[in-house]
Amino acid sequence: MTPKRKKFYIAMFLFYLGGLLWVLFARSRCEEALPYWDHVCQHTNLVPLHTIALYWRLLVNPVRPVLTQLAVYNLAGNVLLFVPMGALLPTLFPKLRKFWKALLVVAGVMVLAEICQVLFLTGSCDVDDIILNLFGTALGYPLYRVLISD
Repeated sequence: MTPKRKKFYIAMFLFYLGGLLWVLFARSRCEEALPYWDHVCQHTNLVPLHTIALYWRLLVNPVRPVLTQLAVYNLAGNVLLFVPMGALLPTLFPKLRKFWKALLVVAGVMVLAEICQVLFLTGSCDVDDIILNLFGTALGYPLYRVLISD
């Protein structure tokens, strides 16, 4: 990879990370008038596939268009948001070129991000978000070979 190309990918990655941080932490703050720990308990899901199944049911049996749109936004958004991560991490960091290493790094960062979202009242902590994010990372991973070829 040429130095010019590497600089471009670094700039792209930094821009992507800025957008990702905005989506995860700055875009909305919880306005519910709940005591802190009640909020944490109500916005935490540690049951794998619970939220995914809920949204899937909304897609299969649409009740209202707004709920269908919410399901698509959540499922597709959590996957598509991490496709660039799967391509850019191994491109910029050669030690992460093994699939399992890239997934492990993303999993660790996402666990921390999900915990921070709920503790700082900027979102929820949902294990299904991590599952969908890892799926997106896995989809993007093969693209790094295209990016590193000269």
